[in-house]
Amino acid sequence: MAQILDYYGIELKKKGKHGLYGSCPIHYGDNQNAFHVDLEKNLFHCFSHCGGGSIIDFVMKKEQLSFYKAALKIWQTFFGNSRKKLRSNADSLINIEIDIEVHHPYLIQRGIDEKLASFFQIRYDSYGQMRDRIVIPIMDRYKKQVGCCGRVVHPGILPKYLFSKDFKKSFHLYNIQNIVPHCRMPVFIVEGFFDCIHVVVNGFDCVALMGNSISTYQLELLKEMERNYILILDGDDAGRKATQRVVKQMEQNRLSFKVVQLSNDLEPEALGYDELLGYFRQGN
Repeated sequence: MAQILDYYGIELKKKGKHGLYGSCPIHYGDNQNAFHVDLEKNLFHCFSHCGGGSIIDFVMKKEQLSFYKAALKIWQTFFGNSRKKLRSNADSLINIEIDIEVHHPYLIQRGIDEKLASFFQIRYDSYGQMRDRIVIPIMDRYKKQVGCCGRVVHPGILPKYLFSKDFKKSFHLYNIQNIVPHCRMPVFIVEGFFDCIHVVVNGFDCVALMGNSISTYQLELLKEMERNYILILDGDDAGRKATQRVVKQMEQNRLSFKVVQLSNDLEPEALGYDELLGYFRQGN
């Protein structure tokens, strides 16, 4: 955290063994003690408007970046090409190493190289319970892994998606751990894992329903984050029908959102940056 403060030229006054206090460098409030940094835990907190979080959370709020872009900025600025692990909070590590143990050609087909696979902690299981599947970890909002999903890489194998034992997808949103609450930027809502990863890699916040329906628990998670949303499900018949159902539920829960209806069986994964940017601007 000290390196981040130096990088932005932020001067704070030391209080106690590990504490720093001063005016908030994010919203530039006039309260001289509103902003606190814990150098031991690498955490910050603004008692006025901005909330708190990790090093990545600070860069996201300071520069209005998505999680992915903020993490890459920190990595490129402070770590270069070295193989280190960047601490995101006191209890978890976000692995941004260049290579992983096993990288399957299927991931390349989906546009995910080794660096991205490592960033999202995606791997190929050769021998375990998810044998011959791409394994995607699923975290809760506190960055704790609560389950995983295995996606088949060979046609004809069912089920296509296999969730870990006792995991209930209706209680969770994929990638929610990387979404900062109470932020101005809209969040895309999509169906699938790879749709979500594609949107994130293009520089936008995104969560996935892990299907084409939305549960009461997922709606509560969206309400707690207090963000604007852009609903963009698949463009096939099932996706269009699902959009109608989800829109009705989001309206009933008084969520702030825009709807994008894709056509010709398109999926969000097929959209380019310019198209996503256009939808993003509509949601602001």
